[in-house]
Amino acid sequence: MPQDTQENGNKKNNLSEANRAIWLVKVPKYLGKLWDKSPSEMEVATIRIQKPAISSEPFKVSLSLTPELMELEPDSPIASEHELKLCKTTEGTNLTGIFSTLDNEEQSIEGWITHKMQCLPVYNTQYLKMKEHYLRSAKPPRRVKPLNHIVKNYKPVSSHAHNKDDCKRKDGPKMLSKDNIMDLLFQAFEKHQYYTLKDLQFITKQSVFVLKAILKDIGDYNKDPAHKKMWELKEEYRHY
Repeated sequence: MPQDTQENGNKKNNLSEANRAIWLVKVPKYLGKLWDKSPSEMEVATIRIQKPAISSEPFKVSLSLTPELMELEPDSPIASEHELKLCKTTEGTNLTGIFSTLDNEEQSIEGWITHKMQCLPVYNTQYLKMKEHYLRSAKPPRRVKPLNHIVKNYKPVSSHAHNKDDCKRKDGPKMLSKDNIMDLLFQAFEKHQYYTLKDLQFITKQSVFVLKAILKDIGDYNKDPAHKKMWELKEEYRHY
C-alpha cells in the first residue's frame, strides 16, 4: 500500500486514492456541453452495470441523464439513454495516472485509467428526434431575394459554334477519288465557262495540288487578258 503523502521537493503529493481505478469515457459533444452548463452540485446522470448471463461476455453499462439535466435545454431534444462501449483495456500495460492540484500547493493522484470507453446514444425515438433537429438546424433557411434588373435567359444549345469549328478543323477536307472530283468539276463548268482555281477549290473542297493535276488533263489555263488566270474545259469536254 502506498503512503498517504509523499514529499516531492517543496510540494506534497496526496496518494490516498492511488489504488482507485478510473474509466476514461469519450462522450458526444452535445453531452459534454450540457455537463459544462450544469452546476457542480447537480446530479447529471445515473450509471447502471448489468451482469451478463454468460461469464465470458463483458458487462453491459448504460448511462441515463437525469431530468434536472434535461431541463437545461428544454427547446432542444436530447437523447437521455446512452450505452458505454469498451474500446480498450489497459490492464497489464503502462497505466496513465490522473492528477489534480489544489491552490498549486498539494498535488493529488485521483487514480489510474484502467478502461477506455465510448458513450453512444441508444437508437430509439428520442435519438431520431434529436438527429432530425440537428440536421434541420444545420441547413441555412431559404430566403427570397428580390431582383432589381431583368435576368437574361439563355436557351440551351446542343453544339456551340466554336465546337463546330473545332470539328471542322479536326475532320479536315475529305479526299475524294479522281472520278468524283471530275464529276464535281463538270457540274460546275455546266453553270459557268470560266473559274478561278480558288473557286474550284471551294466547290470541290480538295487541295490545290490535286486540282491542278486533274485540270491539266481536262482544262485549259487562260492567259487572255479577258479571262486571265482562269480555267475552262478543253474543247473535247465542252457541251455548251
